[in-house]
Amino acid sequence: MKEETKEEIKNYIVDFVHHLTRGEEFSIDKLRRGYPFHALFFPDEALVSFKLERRLVTKMGQEFYPRIALIIARENYSEAYTDYEVSGEADEGMINKINRILDELRENRRKPNANEEWREIVASRTHRSIPVKVIADLYIGDFRPGPLFLEIKSPLPNLDVCERSKKKILYFKAMNYGRKVEAYLAFPYNPFVYREKYSHSITGRIMDLEREVLIGKEMWDKIGGKGTYNELLDLPEEVKEDVRKIIRERFFC
Repeated sequence: MKEETKEEIKNYIVDFVHHLTRGEEFSIDKLRRGYPFHALFFPDEALVSFKLERRLVTKMGQEFYPRIALIIARENYSEAYTDYEVSGEADEGMINKINRILDELRENRRKPNANEEWREIVASRTHRSIPVKVIADLYIGDFRPGPLFLEIKSPLPNLDVCERSKKKILYFKAMNYGRKVEAYLAFPYNPFVYREKYSHSITGRIMDLEREVLIGKEMWDKIGGKGTYNELLDLPEEVKEDVRKIIRERFFC
């Protein structure tokens, strides 16, 4: 990444923390009274983390990761957007087949296999078109060799999230039948550390893990090129003290 990109990411992280903590109506004293038994086991900093965790996790998924992905993408691409609507037409038979496949996967009546599913979808063409639209968490229109569509989600998604994400991915591919496009469910990090250890059963029930899912390093390097993930890992350490200062001033002064 360019130094300008790294600086933009670091500035965004600090700004994100400012907005995350703004308007919170609690103090350390209130936290100690509100969570007296937690206070037996955890230091004050951990109580703050506990209080902020749910809001933090939600905002990181909805705003934090997509925004950082966008900053990185815009270093190399001019047509990069978050929360981007892609609309067009797709073959009615292909769409109907996609919906049937999703039902079968959800009900455990088949195992995910992206290649076999796509063969079935293509074989179901009726040559009658219907309007279709999907919204990408990150869309890069001038990605090479063709547009890139990402659903950026938590690496432990529930069944509904997996199904909706796969539906968007397949609808996008159906809209672009005959064109070179890429579409994935993308996880910003991997709680299992190693790709071969990733074993969230719900994801594996719906998604072809090898062909439809980018995990951790794969996602960031896909967007920014080889080495992006390793460079990204260095940035939080560089702003850690700024983040801690915000927390101290907000809750400990």
